[in-house]
Amino acid sequence: MAFLQPYMLWGMLAVAVPVAIHFWYQKRGKTIEWAAMRWLGEQTTLPHRGLRLNEVWLMILRCLLVILLALILSKPVANWFANEGKPKVVHLVQADRFVTETYRFELENALRDGEPVYWLGSSPEKVVNLVDIKRSASSVAYLQQNINVLADGNALDFRLYFLNDGSLKSRVYVPGAYRLFPATDSSKTKQIDLLKNKPVYKGAIRVLLDYQNAAELQTVRAALAALTEVYGFSFEIQQEMSPASRYDWVFADHLWANPQPGTIYVISGNAPQWNAPAQVIQLRDTLRMADSELVESGRLPEWLGDLLVKQLGLQTHTAPSSKSQLNALFKKVTASRVQEQAALRPWLMLVLILLMAAERWLALRKTIRNHG
Repeated sequence: MAFLQPYMLWGMLAVAVPVAIHFWYQKRGKTIEWAAMRWLGEQTTLPHRGLRLNEVWLMILRCLLVILLALILSKPVANWFANEGKPKVVHLVQADRFVTETYRFELENALRDGEPVYWLGSSPEKVVNLVDIKRSASSVAYLQQNINVLADGNALDFRLYFLNDGSLKSRVYVPGAYRLFPATDSSKTKQIDLLKNKPVYKGAIRVLLDYQNAAELQTVRAALAALTEVYGFSFEIQQEMSPASRYDWVFADHLWANPQPGTIYVISGNAPQWNAPAQVIQLRDTLRMADSELVESGRLPEWLGDLLVKQLGLQTHTAPSSKSQLNALFKKVTASRVQEQAALRPWLMLVLILLMAAERWLALRKTIRNHG
């Protein structure tokens, strides 16, 4: 069993409190002689020597309540049946001919050994053979979403194959181990000057900003204004959702229940949903200066511009990233155990309720007997 908040286990030391209270009330009082005591017979004297059995059980129940409460607060994870050995190896490949040919030896070995291989896309697709390449919607912009779907909260050993053309800008969080296999195509390093083709896109891009925090709303508005000024993008921005409207982009600080096809959702400041659709881009931090690396470094407009280029099908080729730049973009994180924790929590709460009921029953019996 693992614990998400193991420091809360120190609360078990509070088990000494009910023990101390129990022995305090078990102390024998001092006998004071008074005149009428000689008329009292021996049969009226209550034998209070030693510990009474029901009070011992009451003390044990109270100790168990303290221990169980500390256990619940430490958020235990039921991983008795989890595979604690070597994590499962998963190969995620960008559906690109150059990437496939560059790492054909590694991919063929993986298929021969029975290791799962998936095409990178709007949703991961199992690779049957390396000849039939699914090129539709295969972009590194979907890398995080594909990793989330394949991991589903578990730690895996990812092997990531992608085209290193400088298009990967945002940080990628990998639950478990990973190895990078970037493919650099030197024939596609020529960069298109978007400024000379201003405006890059003549249509209006419909945007919904659904933020509760004014600072986050202002940050995103400023980033969109920078894209308008530099590249000539035209945005139709709304701050209140209209059921009749269809949006190209939705920025929000809360999880979206039913993502619409064709709409890109940028959700910030929430724990990732491992089964979220690929069109939902999840950011752990809020888009504020104090929280977001993208905002603090001033790269938010550039990052949003890259998303627009991919969504609108505008082809740009930038210089490939260096090895150190790629390593800085990937970060290993602890696998989420929320589902396992949620499965164990109701049983712990049930035991806690039963122990509280038993403790109250014994305490009431003790009170009635003392006053009876």
